[in-house]
Amino acid sequence: MAEASTEIDFDKAKAEIKAYALKNGALVAGIADAEAFVDAPEGFRPADLLPKAKSVIVVGGAQPRAGDWQSPVYEHMETMGTSERINSLALKIAKAVEDRYGYYALFVPPGVNRANQPFLSIGYAALLAGCGSSSLAGPVLHKDYGFMYYAAVITTLPLKGDALAEAACPAPECLDMWNERGTTPCLDICPINKGGCLGGKIEHGKVVERDFNRARCGTRVHTHWVPGFQKILEATLNEPDKDKRKMMLYGSLFTRSLWSITYAAQSQAQCFECMRVCPVGKEHRTKK
Repeated sequence: MAEASTEIDFDKAKAEIKAYALKNGALVAGIADAEAFVDAPEGFRPADLLPKAKSVIVVGGAQPRAGDWQSPVYEHMETMGTSERINSLALKIAKAVEDRYGYYALFVPPGVNRANQPFLSIGYAALLAGCGSSSLAGPVLHKDYGFMYYAAVITTLPLKGDALAEAACPAPECLDMWNERGTTPCLDICPINKGGCLGGKIEHGKVVERDFNRARCGTRVHTHWVPGFQKILEATLNEPDKDKRKMMLYGSLFTRSLWSITYAAQSQAQCFECMRVCPVGKEHRTKK
């Protein structure tokens, strides 16, 4: 993008920003109105991070590669995160907005703020920006690409928000399975009534109920990242036996957790099973 100008065509600016995002690695890009985050709790809305916020730019992409989905050795996902790529792009967009248009732009940091809440719900931002739709499994799904990582930039640049995306879930294959068996691929692989994390209901081709056991899912998803590290550290500090304590510190679980934190740079999920069986975007995960 060129140098900042005094006269700004905001529609043109929006098109330029989205084109810049797509050219630099995003698969999707959208804009959300900063005032649309009415369902976000107080303290976790765009203007709470950037006063006088007008818009939220959302970019998506950098999902695991097709080979990652095929590997039976799930541990490799702990130390080869891909989500940092989309965060890097969002940082570039923030700089470009400030340099080109002269408005404030703030990259929403990953991780959590108070009470283990994200600074801003990136999933909610992606929904409001029309980058995807909610799913029975939880993640925001793009109708073509399925699961991907998202990043957001809050800005005082007044940009028109995009329309909400067409629902990607349930997919036609999921509807067929629901009509035959009363379940879907994601609900079947992790049923909440059998110790899993997911539940829900479909009526007239639409999702009408969702049930998600966040605590149960968290113990399986973050087994080798910050929560896992904290749990291992506490157990190690409380272990009175010197030899056992040393074994815990140098064992594979603690070592993998350190690799996950220091190398992957982002919170990495080690489960992915609900997304592995999801038919949305499957063609992008299928190779020879």
